[in-house]
Amino acid sequence: MNHSESQPGDAVDEIRAGWAVLRPELDTSAVDVLGRVIRASALIVRATEELLAAHGLTRGEFDVLSTLRRAGTPQSPTTLRTIALASAPAITKRVHSLERRGLVRRSANPADGRGSLVTLTPEGEELVDRAFPEVLDAERALLSGVPADLRAEASRSLRAVLASVEAAASR
Repeated sequence: MNHSESQPGDAVDEIRAGWAVLRPELDTSAVDVLGRVIRASALIVRATEELLAAHGLTRGEFDVLSTLRRAGTPQSPTTLRTIALASAPAITKRVHSLERRGLVRRSANPADGRGSLVTLTPEGEELVDRAFPEVLDAERALLSGVPADLRAEASRSLRAVLASVEAAASR
């Protein structure tokens, strides 16, 4: 079955239609993909931010905690910044906030006398272990209306989109 034929129009279709009237000479085809990615991302972030707020976390703080949990070893702020796609000041703010609450600990980096390493505390580990399954449940609920075959197809397609965007961004 072709899923796209049975799909009603959405906000992105309306945006493109509006631009087609105002500026018909513009190629807005990228909005088909990127507009939907951006819109979906905003809605996903909103849903998960509300859930994380109940745990006293922002999405950015959760990203730091989950990165440290997955790594299993202390990480430099630079590594956290790279993985979280955040600026140095944003990572500094997140780490300070988490450190004040006893969720992470900073220590000197023995390999770099000027740098530091960030370590997940037992309290931070417990919090991320409690919050992460709830985030996964919320994300599954957001996708509950999408058939499994379409989710797999979207995952493959979005992998290609992400690779293209990452390559273009690194130029």
